[in-house]
Amino acid sequence: MAFLQLIFALDRISLHNTYFPETRLFVLGFGRDKRGEFKIIVEQPFIDGQPVSDEEIATYMRQMGFELKNPRNWTYATPEIYLSDMHDENVIRSNHSDTIFVVDCDIRINTPELRQGGTRILSTEVEFA
Repeated sequence: MAFLQLIFALDRISLHNTYFPETRLFVLGFGRDKRGEFKIIVEQPFIDGQPVSDEEIATYMRQMGFELKNPRNWTYATPEIYLSDMHDENVIRSNHSDTIFVVDCDIRINTPELRQGGTRILSTEVEFA
């Protein structure tokens, strides 16, 4: 995973693990690629399954409280959470049950800058009381 700031990367991993615990991302370590860019090394369970249709994904997301914002990049959002890349290669139905799994999405805190009705403000500032 490549991110501009570590704190936002860890936010995204935490959000994924909160919303999709069945496909939890495990942080194995940190490093740099050949270009010297910081990387987080993660592991995720393999899901043996079949693609899910766009309509089924939309139903699944509505049940979780998300609204479809942009079908061109499969973006869903609540005022607090932005979620995109929710297409049929990243949303899988298990071959062993009817369970739906999300394996590779872009999940983040929904800020006004994302222009998806976000209400959250991010900061790297720390305040001590």
